[in-house]
Amino acid sequence: MSEQKNKLLKLMRFWLFGTFVIVWASITVYIGMLTGGDWLAAIVAGWQIWGAVAVLCIVSYFVYKYILSRRPD
Repeated sequence: MSEQKNKLLKLMRFWLFGTFVIVWASITVYIGMLTGGDWLAAIVAGWQIWGAVAVLCIVSYFVYKYILSRRPD
């Protein structure tokens, strides 16, 4: 893979990780507010949503990697 494609993949990893962190924080705060500040309950209640977002981020990364590998240099 060329240097430019590696740079694009690193940038994609950065943005997907950032997306996951932002979604994790917002869901935790939102559920925490609904549970009256019980943050442990918010973490337990949010694991399915976080898992779905993590899977979507990982799938997006591999789809992007596949698309980049199909592009000519």
